[in-house]
Amino acid sequence: MENIQNLPKHQQQQLEQHLVNSQVKDSLTMYMNLVETCFGTCVDNFRNKTLDKYETKCLENCSERFIKTANRTGLRFQEHQALQMKRAQDMANGSRGAGM
Repeated sequence: MENIQNLPKHQQQQLEQHLVNSQVKDSLTMYMNLVETCFGTCVDNFRNKTLDKYETKCLENCSERFIKTANRTGLRFQEHQALQMKRAQDMANGSRGAGM
């Protein structure tokens, strides 16, 4: 991330906008997956205009589990990325020390 500061201002802004757009797209994708998964699991009839108590409770539980799972997966991914970066840095530092 240090290299970002070396970019011209307009390229930094373009990169930041790209990252924001990617985050919005990822959020919308997760939301659409949640809706598709939970609605498909919990709603099986269309006899009424409103959801019944079972469907409402099912949707609440499903969406809560979905969000918790997504958050947990995101945290594990961040931990994995940090570990990979540390390993790469350790290897780079080890190869520098070997060359001296």
